[in-house]
Amino acid sequence: MAIRWRSVTRVAAVTAAATGVLTLAAAPAGAFSQSFGSGSYHASKDFVPTSGTIRIGGKGCTGGAARSFYVQLVRTHDSTKVFSSYSYGADGRGHTDPRGIGVDTGSSYYLRWYGRDNGGHSASAPCAGAYTV
Repeated sequence: MAIRWRSVTRVAAVTAAATGVLTLAAAPAGAFSQSFGSGSYHASKDFVPTSGTIRIGGKGCTGGAARSFYVQLVRTHDSTKVFSSYSYGADGRGHTDPRGIGVDTGSSYYLRWYGRDNGGHSASAPCAGAYTV
């Protein structure tokens, strides 16, 4: 798979903005998962779904200003937002949006994670994660 410089730049920018280390977490076969350090916004590395229907989810750790979070699925080649999850509590647990999303198994996508405070403003969590199932 060829490296896309836009993706490398996006990951480098997120890594530089975060105080923690960006790591890839283990995921079930056919799924994608990525963990992040501290921050109010994160973008994952690109992935290509192996199934035509996926669900997305994430987690936000307690201890920061973020009280909730949501995750977006974005198509890489044109940066089109495909789907936004419901908002979930930043309680340290994983939350998966129950709605299935139709995707093209030949296209690459990435996930965006957004932390929010009680007023709906951008807010940081000490750690975060985003995944597909």
